[in-house]
Amino acid sequence: MRTLLLLLPALLLSGQTAPAPKTAPLAKTATTLPAKSATLGKAAAPITNYKESGSPTATVSLEAYTDYECPHCARFFKEFMPQFTKDYIQTGKVKFVHRDFPLPQHPHAQLAARIANAAGQLGYYDVVVNQIFATQDTWSVNGKNTGDIEGEVAKVVPADVMKKIHDMAKNDAHLDDGIKGDMTMAQYMDHIPSTPSVVVVSKGKREVVSTIMEMPYNLFKKYLDGKLSAQ
Repeated sequence: MRTLLLLLPALLLSGQTAPAPKTAPLAKTATTLPAKSATLGKAAAPITNYKESGSPTATVSLEAYTDYECPHCARFFKEFMPQFTKDYIQTGKVKFVHRDFPLPQHPHAQLAARIANAAGQLGYYDVVVNQIFATQDTWSVNGKNTGDIEGEVAKVVPADVMKKIHDMAKNDAHLDDGIKGDMTMAQYMDHIPSTPSVVVVSKGKREVVSTIMEMPYNLFKKYLDGKLSAQ
C-alpha cells in the first residue's frame, strides 16, 4: 500500500471500517483443505487450499480480505475480479488468495463465510462465493435483510450438495478456524483498515492496498505489472 499510495496521494481509504487491532500472537491459518471449484457449478480436483486460485508457483500473490455483507466487497467481486481473473489468474501470472474478514456490524457475514467455506470443502467454493456476493442486496442487512443466504446458494448448487453445505454450516465448528486465522492475519500482520483490502506479496514483502475500489483498474494493473517485471 505504501508504494501505491506514493502514486496516489489524493486517494482516501474506502469501504467498511475494520475494528482497531489489538496486540495478540499471530494465529496460523488452516491451509490443508480438500477442494475448490474453478468452473461455475462444477467441482474440481482437490488442491491444497480451495481459497487459492492461479499458479501455486507464481512469484507474486494477491490476497483479498473481504466481508460478504460489505457492499464495497460485492462491487470488488463484480467489477474488479472478472478482469483481474482474466489478466492474472487464468494466465498464471499471479496467485490469488481469498481471505475472510467478517466485521461485527454485519450480522450475517460470519454465517456467509461459513457457508462459503463449507461449499469449498465440497468443491463449490467459487460458484458459492460469487452467488453470495451477487445476491447480497437480497439477504444482507444493507438490502432486503432476508438473511436467507442458503436460499440463494441453493439456486446454483445441486440439492444433495446444498444439504451437505447446510449441515456443515450448522454443525461444523471447525469452519470457524480458517475464518479466525484470516482475521488474525488481517488485524495483527497486515493491519487491514477496511474491506475490501488487498495485499500484494512480492519478494517476501506484503503491501496493503485498501484503496482498491477507489482507483482505476488500469492504474492498479500498471502497479502490479511493475511488481511482476521486477521479479
